[in-house]
Amino acid sequence: MVRITSVNALQFIVDEALDALRNIDTRKEKVVWFGYTVYIDIIQKALISGGKRIHYIIDNDAGKWGMILEDDLIVFPVEQIVNNYKENAFFLISSRFEPEMRRQLSGLGVDAAKIITLLSREESDAMAHDLLLKQTAGLKRMELREMQLVMLDILKVFRDFCNTNGLRYFLAGGTLLGAVRHKGFIPWDDDADVYLPYENYLRFTEMFPVGGRYEVVNWEKNPEFPLDFAKLVDNDTIITHGGYPIQWLQGISICVIPICGYPDGENEIEQKLNTNTLLDLKWYWYQNAKTVVLSELQDLRRDIKNLKNNLPFDGSPMTGKTHLQFKPMWLVPHSVFAESVSVEFEGEVFSAPIGYEHYLMHRFGDYMQLPPENERRKHPTTPFWKTKD
Repeated sequence: MVRITSVNALQFIVDEALDALRNIDTRKEKVVWFGYTVYIDIIQKALISGGKRIHYIIDNDAGKWGMILEDDLIVFPVEQIVNNYKENAFFLISSRFEPEMRRQLSGLGVDAAKIITLLSREESDAMAHDLLLKQTAGLKRMELREMQLVMLDILKVFRDFCNTNGLRYFLAGGTLLGAVRHKGFIPWDDDADVYLPYENYLRFTEMFPVGGRYEVVNWEKNPEFPLDFAKLVDNDTIITHGGYPIQWLQGISICVIPICGYPDGENEIEQKLNTNTLLDLKWYWYQNAKTVVLSELQDLRRDIKNLKNNLPFDGSPMTGKTHLQFKPMWLVPHSVFAESVSVEFEGEVFSAPIGYEHYLMHRFGDYMQLPPENERRKHPTTPFWKTKD
């Protein structure tokens, strides 16, 4: 059975902040957070659920001044808040630039005892990673090629299941690029992607068997899984995953990503893309907040999923993905994915969109040209066999 273990790095920062504010009456003393972060709304809600709160955000970036956030938070210039409240305020810093920020506050007359240093994003991320790695102690680590061959086996299982059950699928992303340019994995690639039309995606996630070596992982079946698309995992393996703030352990996998319809017309496309982007940000806000905020949060994930994928794959003039995770959303004419063609990948035959050249050009530009070595992206993952050395 699939087992997901996750760690939210924000928890370490929130715990430190609550501990630092334990003996401070935030109804009388002001709490000022130095340095805007996209996670500040989550941190604020977590502090409020713990009986504390932030009153002001300060930042040196004038472009952020005046930003209005949730829970009555506004971003102010540093000097404005320091000059008005330095006698009855505590300043929290969670940043790798803490020494410079501390010196700036001290130079403005803030008492050193009122400047509180918290873990930085980088430090909390490392703590989350180290905590997960403890659970892999003694396991045999994989080389990249071993990992690729595991993913190839998963791809074959996926392909055979789709073919048996009449589900349409396409190799996608770097996996499709690898098939076209290398007849297999891009030499440095450490993941694999497939697309299914949304209607087929739903059938796949519902129909794939539970309890075997290979299983579907998604947010509906696995509460600790943070992504809004599915993965097909190999339960005989384990790998660290993550992007800040959530890291998790699961089996080595392929990404199973839905694609759906998009409208035609510049204004309609822009509106749909903007809507999907906002819905996607709402999704990940909830995913990042739900384990660190003690109070109940409204779970809109099912509604978000339905709204993002509300246009049918067939019958819509454009086709694209609907999630923002890691890369921008994209869309192409539906004709690109209207039919399938066969491509070779690692000596096996898989399905690709008939317009794969258009898709690859749209996604990668001159896709037959190898990128510079410093642009050959790898994921921050560490794979293991579930056997001891």
